[in-house]
Amino acid sequence: MSAAGPASLAWPAGRRLLLMRHGETYTPLPDTPLAGAEADPEVPLTERGLERVREVAGWMASIHIEAAYSSSFDRSRVTAELVAAPHRLAVTPIDALRELALYPPPGGTLLDVARRYVALVRELQEKPASEVQLDCGRTLATVLEGALAAIHGALTRASGTVLVVAHGGINRFLLGHWLGMPPARSIAIEQNFACVNVVEFARGGHAWVRALNCTLHDPLKLDSAGI
Repeated sequence: MSAAGPASLAWPAGRRLLLMRHGETYTPLPDTPLAGAEADPEVPLTERGLERVREVAGWMASIHIEAAYSSSFDRSRVTAELVAAPHRLAVTPIDALRELALYPPPGGTLLDVARRYVALVRELQEKPASEVQLDCGRTLATVLEGALAAIHGALTRASGTVLVVAHGGINRFLLGHWLGMPPARSIAIEQNFACVNVVEFARGGHAWVRALNCTLHDPLKLDSAGI
């Protein structure tokens, strides 16, 4: 990435990005225990998560997908492999698409992570993303730039539609970037398990967010939890 940051990227026209969140990994209740930094990359999908992703794969089977990518975390890779299978595509993992490093304390819960995100929003209201550090020791701006560069490369190598399966946290900031939203507001873009977002890049590289948080199992989000 250049010092100019993500705004300097010229997006290739005529590409479509199907940006997904991985399938379910936990019961979305406040007291559900969540993994820390060491265990997080290997957190698996739940049985219901696997079942629902398979249904989403059938739902998306008629779409022509040219290439498939995921974060390097197991849950995203497995989700991408299930969705890519009907298209006979291999999945390329990309470390830059991994989840934001905002972890609970040892033995912490979903509520603890939610509080971390609230604190992140408050910090973003006072500081630029280039000054807001995550648990990995890198700033949010640096993490976002890396993810944008990875997706830019994937789209540049393709000529049509590309599948990318990542995580709720990083997806929010990617979509907020394409929508022109300040980072502190991007957190309000909900990303439910196994959701699909559609972004098209028109002439001049302008991003058109065609669909947000589309889910097969709860289209109106009546039963979907937060993070």
